[in-house]
Order: sequence, then structure tokens, then C-alpha cells
Amino acid sequence: MDQSAMEKYLVQIEDVLENAKTVPFSSKVSVDKEQVYEILDEIRLNLPNELKESKKLIENKDRFLRDAEKRSESALESAQAEATAIIEDAETRALRLVSEHEIYKRAMEEAEILVEEAQRDSRSVRLNSMEYADEMLTKAETVLRQTLENADRQHSEASLFMNKILDTLFENRQELRGGSKN
Repeated sequence: MDQSAMEKYLVQIEDVLENAKTVPFSSKVSVDKEQVYEILDEIRLNLPNELKESKKLIENKDRFLRDAEKRSESALESAQAEATAIIEDAETRALRLVSEHEIYKRAMEEAEILVEEAQRDSRSVRLNSMEYADEMLTKAETVLRQTLENADRQHSEASLFMNKILDTLFENRQELRGGSKN
């Protein structure tokens, strides 16, 4: 919501206060509650999209983290299953080649190579999964930090603006009362 829209709503509230009937024997006024609620509803409808988006981000954060964790676990399980299959394949080959010493020796070397490759592949898949999860979490953290900073900035600006309006209203009341403090 830009400042001119906020000022428009504040002017509407001032009009409601100025047109309000005074309560006899007091400085209080009686206002049309429905009219004030309508103005407040308009303000709520025109709140900045960053606030709405930050709420959505916060609501989706846990789901996003669970999804990233599931993907990481799934990739790790897949890599482990593939490594197990490769190891079992290597063991099967080694048993078939047991008949001769030289063949057996070559089979054992090949099995070791396959096991090392499977372990390297498993580590690689695991590291890639962890890097992906870290990247996604970093992006989520960055978006949430930016959203929080925007919300804090807008809250500060709105607070300063409202304090200014309150000061102006107080000064106007003082002028109406002839400058005396009540």
C-alpha cells in the first residue's frame, strides 16, 4: 500500500471523527462503528503483497524442508541400492571365476574396482544430494530473510507514519482546546 492510499484512509478516519457527535458533558465522541470497520477492512485488503507472500513462505517452509529431505534420502537410498547391486554382481562374477587361480585373481581385482567405483558413486550421489538440499535451504533462507527485512522496514515506516498522524491529531486537539493540556 503506498503512502497516498494510507493517507486517504487516515483522512476518512479523521472525517468520521470530525463528523462524530459529542457526548454531553465530556470531550468524548460517538462514532459510527460500522463506518470505521469498513475503512479498516479496506486497509487490510490493500496491505502490501510482501506481507501476504511472507506468510505463504512461512507456511510452506516446513513442507519445502520435508520435500528436500525426502529427495535427499531417496537419492541416498537409490545410490545405496545401486551400490549393493553392483557389489552383489561383483561377488557373483567372482564366484563364477573361482575355477582357475588367474581368473579368480582377475575377478577379485575387478570386484575391488567395482566396489570402489560403487562406493565413489554412492559418495558422489550422497554429496550431490546434500549440495542440492543445501542449495534449496540457502535459497529458502535468503527469501525468508528478504521477506523479513521488507516486513520490518514496512512495519517501521507504518509505525513512523502512524506516530506522525497521532502527533498531528494531538496538536490539533490542543489547538481546539486553546492550547491548554487536558
